Amino acid sequence: MAAATTCPLTGRVGVWTPARELRPRTRPIRQELVTDLDRCPFCDTAADDDRLVPGHVDLGAGRWFAMRNIYPPLDGPTGSATLVVGPDHGPTLTHLHPGLEDAWTSLLTLQLVLAAREPQRWSLLTTAVGTSAGASQQHPHAQVLTPATVPPITEQVQRRLTDPAVLAQLWDERCAVAEAGGLRLVAPPVPLGPEDLLLVPAAAAPVEAIDPRAVARMIVGWLRAVQELQAKAGRPFAAGSRPEALDGPAPIDVKVLLHAQLPDGTGRWWAELQVTEAHAPGVAAAPLVDVVHPPAAHAERFRGRC
Repeated sequence: MAAATTCPLTGRVGVWTPARELRPRTRPIRQELVTDLDRCPFCDTAADDDRLVPGHVDLGAGRWFAMRNIYPPLDGPTGSATLVVGPDHGPTLTHLHPGLEDAWTSLLTLQLVLAAREPQRWSLLTTAVGTSAGASQQHPHAQVLTPATVPPITEQVQRRLTDPAVLAQLWDERCAVAEAGGLRLVAPPVPLGPEDLLLVPAAAAPVEAIDPRAVARMIVGWLRAVQELQAKAGRPFAAGSRPEALDGPAPIDVKVLLHAQLPDGTGRWWAELQVTEAHAPGVAAAPLVDVVHPPAAHAERFRGRC
């Protein structure tokens, strides 16, 4: 049966019909990033490299360090952008391997350290893997963006997160995927893609209160579930990529967007977990979104897998 719903957070309208997903179409060919270590701007960084900024962590996944972005999306009067860079060229942040949770924990820990240096500004902690997510390098890395001006949609979303009616929709048990350590994975009311989820603290909390290990565990559970669902559906991974080949291209493209509360304390931190290769072209700019699965069905696919 055809249906439509409005996302209480973003205001996007999601629409779906039973016939929509039956239309014939080909899966886009994923563009691969350069895996050549000699061309990587992050490998073999010297101790006196002028791009380095103070900040590093070593929590069991090697030494993650901070670096100035020489091609920043924000700079000077518009804000700042600082990179968090992993110690090794591979494996990527979507390869499933024993050290993946440690890698995500290290990345998130250093992102939080860098964000705390500009408490008067709103921060977006963003991690992209693959070209469809916006990454330009294969080497594991992330960014901390602190714009001088808070985006209006961000202000709207954070105020909505203080509304009990909005939270009631997010906490609907039919949309619940997993809960642990005070964190909830839920199906978005209107996702941009069929494998996206939201990660939200059960109680309002600032970004400074994040437990990086708990968040990393949730992210890794989601990555595992996505790859399990893709394998079950018979969907091929990237050309030349095999999930077990830890020195190759990322098996899937993802973006993790962790939003801080507003500078005045309004709202709470929350995160978007996106499989960007499954997004329709230009979907992020659309107010009307094709949705593959209604929220309850979307959640059911992931429940028990994360």
